[in-house]
Amino acid sequence: MRKFLCLFLLSAVFSVLASNPLVFLNDPKPAFSFDFQPDRFRFSLFLPAVRSVAPLDWFLPGENAQLLKGLIKVESDFFVHALSEKGAMGLTQLMPATARELGVLNPFNVFQSVDGANRYLKDLRKRFNSVTLVLAAYYEGPAKVAKQGPSAEGLKYAQKVLNRARDFQSRMVFFKDVVYFEPYVELGKHISGGLNFYLSLFGAAYLTGGLNVSDRISQHVFLYPNITDSVSLVFGERNLNLVGGFLLRKMPNFGIQLLAGKNELDISALARIWRFYITAGFSQQKFHVGFIFK
Repeated sequence: MRKFLCLFLLSAVFSVLASNPLVFLNDPKPAFSFDFQPDRFRFSLFLPAVRSVAPLDWFLPGENAQLLKGLIKVESDFFVHALSEKGAMGLTQLMPATARELGVLNPFNVFQSVDGANRYLKDLRKRFNSVTLVLAAYYEGPAKVAKQGPSAEGLKYAQKVLNRARDFQSRMVFFKDVVYFEPYVELGKHISGGLNFYLSLFGAAYLTGGLNVSDRISQHVFLYPNITDSVSLVFGERNLNLVGGFLLRKMPNFGIQLLAGKNELDISALARIWRFYITAGFSQQKFHVGFIFK
């Protein structure tokens, strides 16, 4: 019993969200997965669609509006879930340390990202006497610019932002986000199929849902309010039974989700290994393991 418990906990901690692309929203590429349970096999496709969501102008402050347009174009190309190799996040590509200093809990949240970048630009304007230096400091850090002056790369970045700001001065631009569709088929005692969807709501929350058809019809709808970029609560219903839980994730490398409801406990996890994910979990009193290939 002790060995089984240890094995189960290790599987939950060192694996990815089974059939849940909320961990890799930053990389909207098609994927497919295999999931194995004792009595069934499941094959899924993950089909992303990047779409324009809403005018960025609605979220911009009165001051620095045009400058922020140019900055966001250069930093993220208006993509809400942009994530750099160095870890910069969101529309305005805030680094984790900078986000903490600004009190931005979730840089993928459109409201928080734009507000944090605007306050950061205002602080930098107090330290530097030109917009070029302000933008160079945004790019390579104010301490470095204050001590050594802007680098050639920093000056090039500043000019690029100013050029993009002029380009979009009289144009309305839209920020972009991704929605995933997951059609799947299950083979077991009964052949079944279904469709799930995963939708971001301005990065402030996620909405997921799905419909499964086999010998009976089942459905679910979950809302994920994002507390931080790595912690989300979960509220929703499955077949009209209330479900709650949480999601812990570190995009794009791992995630752990726990859901609990009436006569239900679902634990699933996921971890990236090279170009694929290993998934594992415990659902409906059954253990499952699988792979997601991107």
